Amino acid sequence: MQRSYKSTYIIAAASLIIIIVAVYFLFIFQKSPKEIEQDENGGFVEDISKIEISKRPYVTLTPTSDGAEILISIENMDYFDKIEYELTYLADNPQIAGEKLERGSTGIDINTKEPKYKKSILLGTASRGTRSPDKGITDGKLTLHLFRQDTEYQSETNWDLFNEGAKTKQIEDRSNKFAITLPSLGKDYYIIIADTVGIPRNAEFDSNKAVLPIYGIFSVAPDFKSSAKVTIKISSNAQSPQLYSFNSKDEKWQKLESESNDSEISTSTNSFSTFVVVFP
Repeated sequence: MQRSYKSTYIIAAASLIIIIVAVYFLFIFQKSPKEIEQDENGGFVEDISKIEISKRPYVTLTPTSDGAEILISIENMDYFDKIEYELTYLADNPQIAGEKLERGSTGIDINTKEPKYKKSILLGTASRGTRSPDKGITDGKLTLHLFRQDTEYQSETNWDLFNEGAKTKQIEDRSNKFAITLPSLGKDYYIIIADTVGIPRNAEFDSNKAVLPIYGIFSVAPDFKSSAKVTIKISSNAQSPQLYSFNSKDEKWQKLESESNDSEISTSTNSFSTFVVVFP
């Protein structure tokens, strides 16, 4: 008889535990409709490819003469309510030879209703007014978070830093799609090749016919005394491509004389500029 009572108690206790667990999941653990809606909609990110080119911000990255800082400039921002960014890169680890560290900077103080945002970013560290610039910088990346109403659009683009110019040399971005053969500039200058995300306003062509990515090459170096050759890879089905340049110093567009084949388009230039391929 005692064994029968004991079995009954065990069954009753197990049943009580099952009931308690069921109540917890049905009433306590269950989220309210508002919480469920927030979870389903929160964190949803669209790619910037959803935004037409004319509405994307135009971004330039210009290194200082000593290469210790980058001046980031963003314009054509007013389509978005808020913009944030992360600029990252790899640099030599000063403590361990041959090892790289990820460095970077963020920006959240951007007023998209202003005509232009500018900020100087230190490539390194600073303490008590003393800068320690990073060395061996590679694999630059710029991530933009672009907010419009309830949607975030994200852009990830590359930038590459060079220190060239003392002698004639070809440099190219790490995708091998953009190259420039520099004449001798008399000395080395820091130079950045970067995807500009969008294009400046007042283009002399239909901006939505521009070919992506759009490449810019930026430096404080003066205009060239002799021409440089620019070559951009294009798709094999391109028909009658045209090439334009935008000089950030004088903010002027120029339609360039160019030569093209099934795989690339090339031109001559006397300055660092943004270069835009257009299929008319």
